[in-house]
Amino acid sequence: MKGNNCGHVPSNPRWFEPPLQHTRPKIISKLIGEIQQYYCNPTSTIPSLNLANGSNRQQRSERREACLSVLGCLVHYLDLATLRVGIPQPDNSFTGISMPFIAEKAGLTLKRTERAVKDLVASGLISVHPLCKKLSDTVYKGYAAIRTISKKLFTLFGMGGRLKFDREKASARQRKRIRKEELKGKAKIELLCNGAVIDLVVGQGGKRNKTTELQNIRNILDSS
Repeated sequence: MKGNNCGHVPSNPRWFEPPLQHTRPKIISKLIGEIQQYYCNPTSTIPSLNLANGSNRQQRSERREACLSVLGCLVHYLDLATLRVGIPQPDNSFTGISMPFIAEKAGLTLKRTERAVKDLVASGLISVHPLCKKLSDTVYKGYAAIRTISKKLFTLFGMGGRLKFDREKASARQRKRIRKEELKGKAKIELLCNGAVIDLVVGQGGKRNKTTELQNIRNILDSS
């Protein structure tokens, strides 16, 4: 294995490579490229990350490589509207990405990925919010944590103003998408109500209670 025993070659660092089929906003792609400046100039580029290991010495090159690979992955899967890292779901929910997923995409071992995330948290660049569901008084089920990226990371590379503009656009698109889904759901209920009313008119009186319930739902939707 070339370089260190982890495959690291100081003169030829490995960067995070976004999946080819993924199209991301330009600000995301630009930031992924800009953060690579840290590798050669850690003290002047992101000093808090350089000091994250608690030492006055410059962060070792393999550790810098790992931090940048992980950070690039997190930025790629960033939701601009909320600055949360994860993958939007069809039902408009949001799912965080797991540590093994990050390790795979960053091309690192799980141990190196965990150490890199720890450094990124210590530097103030990201924050981690663990998620779990209570199954019983003594049993909990863990889910992929939700990570957020600090706005200051964009500001460090002169993109603070652009981030504000792009976040407003992303929020508007998100509101439009949610409203569209709400209207689709409302239309389905209205068609269902209308169909039930027709059944009642033609003599299926046994459905009166169900029809009344659906009519009440339609009234609520109309008032929203």
